[in-house]
Amino acid sequence: MHRFESSLGRIFFFIDCMNSNNNNHDASSNQFVWNEANALWYAEEYGDHISNDLTIKNIELNPNDIILDIGCGTGTAAALASKICHKGKIYGIDPIETMINIALKNIDKALNVEFILGSAERIPLDNKSVDKVIAINSIHHWKDYKKGLLEVNRVLKSDGLFFISNDIVNNEDCGHGTGPLKTNKNIMDKLTNAGFTGIRLQDYILESDGIHIIQSRKV
Repeated sequence: MHRFESSLGRIFFFIDCMNSNNNNHDASSNQFVWNEANALWYAEEYGDHISNDLTIKNIELNPNDIILDIGCGTGTAAALASKICHKGKIYGIDPIETMINIALKNIDKALNVEFILGSAERIPLDNKSVDKVIAINSIHHWKDYKKGLLEVNRVLKSDGLFFISNDIVNNEDCGHGTGPLKTNKNIMDKLTNAGFTGIRLQDYILESDGIHIIQSRKV
């Protein structure tokens, strides 16, 4: 059994503790309000966090895939995925305009990557338009995870895959404080309730860092 105290996990836990008075149990566990200043700080400190690389290297991606990255941040994961899905398309959405602007500056003019201002609750893509959806350390920051899961289901093609990735902080939870998505089991139960199938959990570890990846499938 491993116990990780990653810096990213600690900062997410700190943010969630600041919002522990939130009583909306249908919302995410994190209601932290982002602004330009803390978005710039986050991008500088954690934009290239190892969780992006670990996730992209350990999920099933194909050259022709159309991918959606929800909560794309500075665009690191989208840029990595674009090298694998070089015949497909990568969409990165984030509700923070500062993050989108940083992602646009960071991307190496890849023709198959597009960053769009948007949220999990209102994904700016057509029905059944993507093969795979990824959410790296982001699902706990969705304002309404139920609406978000409905939207993921809407934009995924039939038999499409949904990957949720979170830092390993300890053996019980995902390091994002209390809330309806505190543990991997909580998340997996919510996926089942939302109609996803083939749900499975796998841990991936590189030296002192590690991630949980929950994979599920749209029927």
